[in-house]
Amino acid sequence: MRATPRTLALLLGIAPVALSTSACGDDGSGGDTDEGADEVGATAGTETESSESETGESSSESGSSESESSTETESSTETETETETETETESSTETDTGTETDTGTDTGTETDTESETETSTDTGADPLWISPNLWYAVEDQLHYIEIDPADGSVVQLLSSTITTDIIDGFTGLTMLENGGLLGLRVIDEPVTSQIFYIPEPPTDGSEVEVEVLGVVPDNLLIEALYTDCQGLVYLMDSGTNWSTATGNRLIRFTGDYLAGDLGYEVITDLQNASVADIDDLGPGIDAMGEITDGQGFAIDSGTVYDFDYNTGTGVSLGMGGTWAIHALGGPLFDDGVARLYVMDLDANLFEADPVSLALSPALITGPAPAGDAPAGWSGMTGPLTECESTLPEPQ
Repeated sequence: MRATPRTLALLLGIAPVALSTSACGDDGSGGDTDEGADEVGATAGTETESSESETGESSSESGSSESESSTETESSTETETETETETETESSTETDTGTETDTGTDTGTETDTESETETSTDTGADPLWISPNLWYAVEDQLHYIEIDPADGSVVQLLSSTITTDIIDGFTGLTMLENGGLLGLRVIDEPVTSQIFYIPEPPTDGSEVEVEVLGVVPDNLLIEALYTDCQGLVYLMDSGTNWSTATGNRLIRFTGDYLAGDLGYEVITDLQNASVADIDDLGPGIDAMGEITDGQGFAIDSGTVYDFDYNTGTGVSLGMGGTWAIHALGGPLFDDGVARLYVMDLDANLFEADPVSLALSPALITGPAPAGDAPAGWSGMTGPLTECESTLPEPQ
């Protein structure tokens, strides 16, 4: 059952903030806020195909920078000579050289010489997808948290002003495979879940415009977004309200949502779930320390669950944070160890033990908003490392 921000504030001994009766609701009195691939890799090698000679049935192949040369000779009462030279250049991350000679004789004479050089550059994944980082947004501020790959600590937090008019409500965020952020703003009077997109989220604190993609149809109350191991995007539908399980569903976009097609399909009926409500969805960490998507972490007003997205059931791990949770995979860190992070309503960020949920000291505290929303009035996201999905395939 979700506690209200005022109740949470009283329990935590802080001055109450003016919010609605639900944890993610807004009283509408917030501050002066807006409503509403390249792949990076090594310097690439060079792939060179030099010549190919064919004159018979013997052939030899060698290489270190891909060279292929061929000469083909055919004998006949008719003599034809053809010479063709072709050169193509592309940059590449690999170097492969080979020389192949094939000699054969037929009833004619034909000479074909071809030389080809290929060079191509493969620049790797988006920098945000291959480095540890976290994001959240409150009012008109988008916050970027740079995480140290050496030990999981915080390097810095930088805030960017959102210059586009979007709804002033609770924020849900998920990172896509291209490093872009898909976000939502939700209010409950009237129920509106607005979806927006940030193709290139700034990591230098500069201003940012967002692309408003539209409103989720059927007046759904969406609180959280989630990206699985296949890059598919899910939404947490909180049903009739955001304090009970009535009408709760896990749904998934079926169309080109970046083009404004916000159609969806139902994946899991969560009305009989062992949790009443979910404020944020996160990937899981299994016993081997690997990232998982069908089994993940979910947070409900401070209670963290080891949650099965396929069945809607979960096991409480304890208390930590308030509305924001995300796991970062081992490949993002020097020691190869996956890490779990939670944030509380005061925007204090903690690393949490994925089994016991024991919390570290606060790694950083985010800035207070200009309005009256709690500083941590948002879900949280970051990159998802390679993993095998256990969620249903698209139909």
